[in-house]
Amino acid sequence: MAEPLDRRTAPESTLYGAEDSWETTWKDSWEKEWEEWWRTDRVDAVGWAALFLWGAIVVVAHNTSFQNSFDWWNGWGVFWFGAGVIVLVETVFRSTLPRYRSKWGWTLFWGTAFLAIGLGELAGPVWYALPLAAIAAVILSGAFSRSA
Repeated sequence: MAEPLDRRTAPESTLYGAEDSWETTWKDSWEKEWEEWWRTDRVDAVGWAALFLWGAIVVVAHNTSFQNSFDWWNGWGVFWFGAGVIVLVETVFRSTLPRYRSKWGWTLFWGTAFLAIGLGELAGPVWYALPLAAIAAVILSGAFSRSA
């Protein structure tokens, strides 16, 4: 029995017909290589970098005397609140720039969820519910506003 072809090393002619090359199929699919993905979606790359930088700032602030200046300080709450703000700012960029508009719904969802977690940690459990209710309202308005 012949072994299956490795798509990375096999000649294109053995994988696809002449009209469908491996290169175009790979780049057009959602399974882009990481390098290609980071090069084409710079908003996402900047967002991830900002999240890691924000996490480092919160860790440094938490481990120094900075946190003693605030009675309300909760390291995880501050981190999640800041992460929600960063992701919501990314959502604004995604919704205004046509090239990056494809994933703005997911960034809105995650930004609101992170904001809810942060507010719940900082201000109390009732704040978990409000952003999650806002997510539900956005989903429902999108479901009923589409034309059939």
